Amino acid sequence: MSFEDQGREFYLEFSRKTKDLAAKELFLYLADEEKKHSQYLMNYLEGEVLLLESDPDVHNFKSAFSSEFASGDLGEVGILLAAMRLERKTEDLYSMLARNASDSKQEEFFERLSSVERGHYDLIDGFLESATDFRMQT
Repeated sequence: MSFEDQGREFYLEFSRKTKDLAAKELFLYLADEEKKHSQYLMNYLEGEVLLLESDPDVHNFKSAFSSEFASGDLGEVGILLAAMRLERKTEDLYSMLARNASDSKQEEFFERLSSVERGHYDLIDGFLESATDFRMQT
């Protein structure tokens, strides 16, 4: 949930900074999606007894978000590329949780979240393709 909450803050921050209206809309959409994911996880935890032990030394993912932007002003395309990396990392996290699930219901839940993150990745990729007008000749 912390990762989703920090992802939401990441997208909200860049929605405020961008001057591109389409990018702003995309960032706001993704921020709303991250909020939903956090709520999905909360609801799941409240409705199911998961066999996951809480780690008292929970990693703070904020450094992962800021490290994506260590080079300074990346512009809209750079921010979107970093957002794609973050969506991929989240997809990988949920895929790993699905693989290590203790039952089929838990596995299905994390597979669905992984699939949603893949959708976000593809959405950003499509946005970048449109913005850069890249077309591969086949």
